[in-house]
Amino acid sequence: MPNFNNYGLKQEVLASIENIGFKKPTKIQDLVIPVALKKINLIGKGKTGSGKTHSFLIPIANRLEVNDPNLQCIILLPTRELALQIFQTCKEFFKLNFSKIKITCLTGGQDSKRDLNKLSPTPQILIGTPEKIKNLTIDTGAIDLSKVNTLVIDEADMTLEMGFLNEVDRIASLVDKNVHIMIFSATIPVGIRPFLKKYLKNPILLEDEKNVEHQDIEHILFPCRGKTTLETLSLILKNINPYVCLIFANTKKEVEKIYEYLIEEGYNVAMIHGDLQSRERKRNIKKSLNGEFKYIVASDIASRGIDISGVSHVISLSFPKNNLDFYMHRAGRCGRNNVKGQCISLYHKQDNEVIQKLIGMGIHFSHQEIKNNQWVVLKDYNSRSKRTPKKINELDLEIKKVIVQSKKQKVKPNYKKKVRTQIDKIKKKHRREMIQKDIKKRQIQRAIQAKNDKGGK
Repeated sequence: MPNFNNYGLKQEVLASIENIGFKKPTKIQDLVIPVALKKINLIGKGKTGSGKTHSFLIPIANRLEVNDPNLQCIILLPTRELALQIFQTCKEFFKLNFSKIKITCLTGGQDSKRDLNKLSPTPQILIGTPEKIKNLTIDTGAIDLSKVNTLVIDEADMTLEMGFLNEVDRIASLVDKNVHIMIFSATIPVGIRPFLKKYLKNPILLEDEKNVEHQDIEHILFPCRGKTTLETLSLILKNINPYVCLIFANTKKEVEKIYEYLIEEGYNVAMIHGDLQSRERKRNIKKSLNGEFKYIVASDIASRGIDISGVSHVISLSFPKNNLDFYMHRAGRCGRNNVKGQCISLYHKQDNEVIQKLIGMGIHFSHQEIKNNQWVVLKDYNSRSKRTPKKINELDLEIKKVIVQSKKQKVKPNYKKKVRTQIDKIKKKHRREMIQKDIKKRQIQRAIQAKNDKGGK
């Protein structure tokens, strides 16, 4: 059975692990830590909630030279929120036996002069977004990167999506030539492969195949049935009792609208989206991580990597527009640490194509709604598509054509009477045709019978 004592870690590192309450390593930690301790370049693929943050923090702690004043480690994250989260996690882990270690976080939206002050004296660990770190260390020459012996790139696929690969490339080109590189990513997109080939010689791919993200989650489709998003959300919130509930919307305007509504309704709610003032975003993230809000309304910026403990419910007010993987990331906020979660998705008729794609991706949806303040399980969502469509006969088609044509024309006196007359003519014509067909059918049957009778004689 995997055990932290089996890795040959320093006693102070083992004490820090015990201090944060870890009993045994997760799958990704058991894969990464032994390889990382040997300073072998690696690519780690782990699902949200798999424990990958400590899979690189533990080897970093074991390698740190407490008395070396140089910058020894850089950890790159694509967003301020993720950087702040890793910063808080790092401080918590290092506070017991590494109090002399200086850890600094640099992200966009902060005053540059103030950030430059953070770099004096030089930190041993630097955490932040690629652009900010490049601007403040390389462009200003504030810090020499040549002594950096560990480089971590977390959420690498998102880093590529957000256009930071050039900044990462620049940073990687200036660190120690024998730097140990650890890359973590949910996927390995084609665009990042040239970087991997350039800097990682014979890296080891370590993958936690266990789908931690969705094992304890109930996925629910909730029909709006003509109600507005706010009406449907209000109904749901009155009929759940979450520990923490994350509510996702696609745009900042939607986030702000939902937030204002929930504030008016008296909910203890925070708001997170990309256009908030940096100080407010930082404060909201920090308070959310500390469990000070029961409800959090967010854009998809909060669905990637941000680990808010105790999320029992995730509500998607609409499906992600451009990348359905964000549905998986949203869902991954709950159902963690062996606590069951519910991911509730509001849907309209026009969402069928998206829902079918998610079903094709392996998501099993339960179809439910609320009636008389009770949750009711509905028929399987796809049961409607299994019904045989009603065949439209020729008579109905002709009548429909007359009605459609009449709507296109200008309204004239007695137009309704004229339409009825046309329809009556069509019906009479149809009856005559049916009678003629019936007569012809009987004639054929009589002819066949007469032939059979004659042959019998």
